[in-house]
Amino acid sequence: MDYNEEVQREVKRSTGIFTGIGVLMILLGAFAVLIPNVASWGMTVLVGWILVIGAAFLFAWSFAAPGALNVIARIAWSILTLAAGLFLLVNPDKGAKALTLILIIYFLLAGVIRLAAAFAQRGIPGAGWLGLNGALSLIIGLIFLADYPESADWAIGLLVGIDLIFSGWTLILLSQDAKDEALGR
Repeated sequence: MDYNEEVQREVKRSTGIFTGIGVLMILLGAFAVLIPNVASWGMTVLVGWILVIGAAFLFAWSFAAPGALNVIARIAWSILTLAAGLFLLVNPDKGAKALTLILIIYFLLAGVIRLAAAFAQRGIPGAGWLGLNGALSLIIGLIFLADYPESADWAIGLLVGIDLIFSGWTLILLSQDAKDEALGR
């Protein structure tokens, strides 16, 4: 087998894997969009577990700090992280509301900041896209805010689902472009 054939086989295998991952991401995203309340609950529980596991690492890291005050401060940080994680695990519905409120604040502030930046950069290429992005972020924040706290049931799942769908399509398109480029198409 010659080198070019081996490279082509490896490119086909690799791009096939990335295309498969992209399809899986699209399917998971579609699930999250179709059943956003389940996805929101799942994301809240996932964040809870991440915080609990992170708290264990923070606690272990605490004892590497120089000086008793630093050790105490890091232990306090680990306890706070553990408490936040346990809160999300024990109360995923309240946790989803808290996470949704954080998202609402993020989208509202990001929208205002992006609109201000676009206004300040008017006349510069790309400022219009930045303004559009800011306006859309502001609209998303206002939609979630108008339906809060009920939006907590679906907001996180919907956003994660949409992101997974777009990320999956991007991965598929990038893998196909890479395959075309590598195979000289």
